[in-house]
Amino acid sequence: MKTITKPLALTAAITLSLAASAWAAPTAATGGTDAFTVLSLEQAPNWLNAQDVAAQLQAMNVDALTIGNVHREADTSGTSHVPDPLEALADQLGYTYRFVSADPASAERRGSIVISRLPVEAESGIEAPGMNYLRLNDGRHVVALYTQTGAADGARFKQLIEASRVGAPAVLLGANDATVAGFDAQGDVARSNGFQSATSTPVKLRIDADSPAIAGKLLTLGYAAPVAGDTPWMDTSLNADARARLIVAKMTDDEKFQMLHSYFGLGKDGGPLPEGAVGSAGFVPGVARLGIPSQQSADAGVGVTNPGGIRKGDHATAMPSGPSTASSWNPEVAFAGGATMGREAWQQRFNILLAGSVNLQRDPRNGRNFEYAGEDPLLAGRLVGESIRGVQSQHVVSTMKHFALNDMETSRNFHSAEIGEQAMRESDLLAFEIALDIGKPGSVMCSYNRINGIYGCEHDYLMNQVLKQEWKFPGFVMSDWGGVHSGSKAALAGLDQQSAGEVFDKAVYFDAPLRLAVNGGVVPRARLDDMVSRILRAMFANGNFDLPPQHQPIDDAAGFAAAQRTVEEGSVLLRNANNVLPLGPEVKRIVIIGGHADKGVIGGGGSSMVGWTAKGTNAVPGVLPTTWPGPVIFHPSSPLEALRAERPDASIEYVDGRNVAAAARAAAAADVAIVFATQWSAESVDLPHMKLPDNQDALIAGVAKANPKTVVVLETNGPVELPWLQQVPAVLQAWYPGIRGGEGIAALLTGKVNPSGRLPVTWPVDASQLPRPEVNGLGFNPKHKPDDTIDYDIEGANVGYKWFAAKGLTPQFAFGHGLSYTSFTYENLSATAMGQRLVATVDIRNTGKVAGADVAQLYLKMPEGSATPIRLIGFQKVTLQPGESRRIRIEAEPKTLASFDTADKQWKIAEGRYELQLSRSANEPVETIAFVLGDEVVR
Repeated sequence: MKTITKPLALTAAITLSLAASAWAAPTAATGGTDAFTVLSLEQAPNWLNAQDVAAQLQAMNVDALTIGNVHREADTSGTSHVPDPLEALADQLGYTYRFVSADPASAERRGSIVISRLPVEAESGIEAPGMNYLRLNDGRHVVALYTQTGAADGARFKQLIEASRVGAPAVLLGANDATVAGFDAQGDVARSNGFQSATSTPVKLRIDADSPAIAGKLLTLGYAAPVAGDTPWMDTSLNADARARLIVAKMTDDEKFQMLHSYFGLGKDGGPLPEGAVGSAGFVPGVARLGIPSQQSADAGVGVTNPGGIRKGDHATAMPSGPSTASSWNPEVAFAGGATMGREAWQQRFNILLAGSVNLQRDPRNGRNFEYAGEDPLLAGRLVGESIRGVQSQHVVSTMKHFALNDMETSRNFHSAEIGEQAMRESDLLAFEIALDIGKPGSVMCSYNRINGIYGCEHDYLMNQVLKQEWKFPGFVMSDWGGVHSGSKAALAGLDQQSAGEVFDKAVYFDAPLRLAVNGGVVPRARLDDMVSRILRAMFANGNFDLPPQHQPIDDAAGFAAAQRTVEEGSVLLRNANNVLPLGPEVKRIVIIGGHADKGVIGGGGSSMVGWTAKGTNAVPGVLPTTWPGPVIFHPSSPLEALRAERPDASIEYVDGRNVAAAARAAAAADVAIVFATQWSAESVDLPHMKLPDNQDALIAGVAKANPKTVVVLETNGPVELPWLQQVPAVLQAWYPGIRGGEGIAALLTGKVNPSGRLPVTWPVDASQLPRPEVNGLGFNPKHKPDDTIDYDIEGANVGYKWFAAKGLTPQFAFGHGLSYTSFTYENLSATAMGQRLVATVDIRNTGKVAGADVAQLYLKMPEGSATPIRLIGFQKVTLQPGESRRIRIEAEPKTLASFDTADKQWKIAEGRYELQLSRSANEPVETIAFVLGDEVVR
């Protein structure tokens, strides 16, 4: 074990030799207008006096600082300063820091740095390697700032600009001849129209008397004159806030109140659709005289829905369930899934998608876990944030839901989730906070349930204090369908829009009742304008005005590819004794048993169900229940047919599994038996237990007794009891695998794809290990009435693996567990902390015979006496060829190092002795480092 202590404050001095006039306010040289300023340096200093530089940069008031030719070596000794001093500087200033890597796969830091003092409205990320896009908001204008490293592909850079600029004035750093027409270049910097002038001033940065100066330049870009005429809000150089303010000033009261409540987009009581609605969950009419488009909202937990096929000819990709995406531990997979849903929504005329489900899994019986992303706030927040960012990259507003503590469906419209403030902030709310920071959703959906006795859609603490004030959320809060219980009370607590109240609530509270409250002074007119502005701001920020959706055929092939990649990376090989998998060429006789695997794969029920796909609708109609929250659906993707396509040399038969004895006889005659086991779950109802339904445990046990080479493929909402586990050598958890489930499962079983999924949840042995082994009211027609409260203070912030660690319990499978067809080793773990930043590097090697991917998981074991014993603080998925070794870099999420101080409303890292664990799963550390952290406030 090594002991790495927090480095001392950086001590070298830095001075700027720059004429004062270069930093002065814009003059006639810039057309007398306000301006955007970029300070570009040719290289990064290795050392900074953070206090000195912070003071100077604040005085200079530069909008963005960019640095090219950055090279930070990978840490191999445990003593080099892995955290970037400029990142620590940005933290201190409250600025945005981005590193644009020339080689994202390397632990060495080669590329460019962008630091901005301006808020970021949108940005690129893992989907754009070697490139960076930040949409910056200076309080009035918006600027699209792009950075390209030498390794970036020119054609992809051009595509990124064209897709994300949306008419805003743009600045390109690292520009070249292959970028985009319509930009004027000055050296390696280019500017678009939207600027009317540009000046460049040389800059010299001196490190100290013995070091050479760092050359740079200050680029000052004067904005073009504002757009005149009757529609100034269509000036795309203005930020979304300014555009919203301009248009709200022209609206009548009737037009404002029209924005504040949606109609059920499927019509009331089977009646006609609202005029202008395309057929979906929600519809708000536009205002034609002002050019305000209508709001068309679609459900989209796992894809764009088309309830009952109401939109003739429309179909969408049924994506795998949320735990499948979470099991990939891959932000790229999450972004691609979100982008698929956003693209298909836009092509079906929707500009709002009810996506972004980030509630934590506190109980495997929760019927809606299949829409969520597991039990850990960092993993769930990061992946759901990337999914939201993917949706909004397609110019569609995404929600983030269900805010908050909607962690069980039983009596969801009435029960109260009871939990202390600190525990709530360090668990569910931390997941939302991380997702919000990454995804920047245009809307947040408040939840049905009460939190500490107060309804989610009337919760001043959650909506006003936390979301809008502390987190500075600029978008709007919409209700869940049926989640509103008042007008003025909800509006004053932070709710901005009521959803389909004419169908789901007792009254349309945000129409006549709210009008009376505003006219009577109960709700200030400023609040009314704020509600409308927030809605329109989200629409402006996400291109609803400038790039309205168009009805187009969706790209089925692209959707299939995204879905199958998710299945392949998100299915988890739980057990593989004696290497039964993959199915080798010697396996000639295979029998597939049960689960309707001859027809398709099961999906979850409720509002998120994608019933219409390019491959048709329900492959197994008639399975009960056939009414809400059903029908039970099987997506038409047959594992049987897919496996036959992968193994045409083998004899592959199917047995339905209804007769255990017949299934056992078929298994005994086969080289390998594969049992498909299913568990249906749905919105609005929780599962009564953790057992597989319909006698499937007996089926699996009978088949395993007849054939020692039995494989079980689970298609479930989440963890289930596995009483037959020791008799079954191989188990693959496939979750709800979506429209390419059959193909993805076949690829994994045959070894065409190496499994790389890791569990996003702890898999209990049974319900006795849960914080609440018995919960009243679970399932259809429960014996006991549901309780009015759910006591989450039992576990507090210790959700999942933290609960198991705190109680000394051994799960069936640990959080983060997952097997591969190859093997990996880790060596030379080192770590360094600087301020709120902790960075670890480690060597990982593929020691097996086939290519594969592993997930390096970084945990922090807290000091003795901590309420939470262990936390996931970072992770990275890496793919390696046989024998290949790579040093990887994992940066911890600062808030996972800290605890929330409820008095100061701050995240604080406590001084103390910690242990860093590089692990294969939450209870399987491979290498550890002891180190000391000092007191620090996370900014």
